[in-house]
Amino acid sequence: MKQPSTVEPASAAPPPAGSVDTTTLELLAAWKAEDATTDPEKIRAADEEVDAFIKAMNENRAATGERLLFP
Repeated sequence: MKQPSTVEPASAAPPPAGSVDTTTLELLAAWKAEDATTDPEKIRAADEEVDAFIKAMNENRAATGERLLFP
């Protein structure tokens, strides 16, 4: 796996020096950029996956009497 060395997260202000692991943030930003899409079908499918996850989490918590995470 390659690790970026100069990739900065888009739209995020740089963190104060020494407060975070910038290498990890760079790697996460690179993965986010690789996964980015403007394909409406892929976006719709991803939205459906998130909705299914939220529904399953809430159903499980309701069944066990816990508070819902996604009211």
